[in-house]
Amino acid sequence: RAQSPLGPSAAAHVMVSVQGGGAGGFENKFREFLQEPETQDAIRKDQAKEISIMRKMEDMEKLEELQGQREQLAVALQDLPPDAQRIVYPILRLKMVQNLLFATLKETRKSGTSFVHAVRDQAMMSMLERLRDELRNDPDNAKRIEREWFHNIGLCAEDKIKKAPKKERGVLPATQMLPIIQSGAQLRVNGNHKFRQGKYKEALEMYLQGCVGFELYKATNDQDQKLLDEVHVQVRKNTSAAAIKTRDWTIAIASCEAVLKIDPTCTKSLYRRALSNWHLGEVEQASADLETILKQPVTDYALIQESSQVRKNGLLTPPP
Repeated sequence: RAQSPLGPSAAAHVMVSVQGGGAGGFENKFREFLQEPETQDAIRKDQAKEISIMRKMEDMEKLEELQGQREQLAVALQDLPPDAQRIVYPILRLKMVQNLLFATLKETRKSGTSFVHAVRDQAMMSMLERLRDELRNDPDNAKRIEREWFHNIGLCAEDKIKKAPKKERGVLPATQMLPIIQSGAQLRVNGNHKFRQGKYKEALEMYLQGCVGFELYKATNDQDQKLLDEVHVQVRKNTSAAAIKTRDWTIAIASCEAVLKIDPTCTKSLYRRALSNWHLGEVEQASADLETILKQPVTDYALIQESSQVRKNGLLTPPP
């Protein structure tokens, strides 16, 4: 939003002060502006309202979409012969199976082919039989297979996104960037509060929302961009910390990489990316980050020591 929550007159006063502050004036005046009680109250109310609306909309959309998929799948599965149903129904509790079968249903509808024939394909039936046997004999291993499948699907989606042409960020003058920085900074404060309470999922949601504006827009000059980057880096560091707590490894990696684009020597982000890659079984990438940390000048002695110990003891083997 381009308008301050304090209204046009107060916003105009701040803009004049910022523009007339000379070197460092933008940063100093903005920080003063953020500390004003009226600003804090307005931000809190506005953000709470936006988060509530977004969460309700997302929850409703996801619920409706999921319910619709399950209903369509239930109807389609009735056409399977009894021998195939005996294999499929016991493993429908696995989300992997639900997603796989619904994707098959969509594809057959699109191509005008038979869903029953697609499910009874030898390769498909072999995989479903294996999952059924694993779920009977070793439920933990069945869950591990499911996690690996979702991880691989995620990697394919990430690769597709990386290869897609990137949209250029919008360019806004400093005065119009204020609400974005203000929103990011306040969401970081709110997220930190949730993080200290141990509510890591809620903290992660706030941090991720705080990053949005910085990804969409950039400043018109290097001085203002430096201020944007400082706030963005802090929010991204918090995001990676919360994502590690919630075991959302791909989010942690993405946040670390966003920081490393701005500050390639950030030891904390290198270590968190190494940790996340290790949990995903990407041992070579994790080892490379640890090696980079050990070659850097010592700034964080505890982190350097921990990285060295991990490499020394050969602990970077794929997790179970």
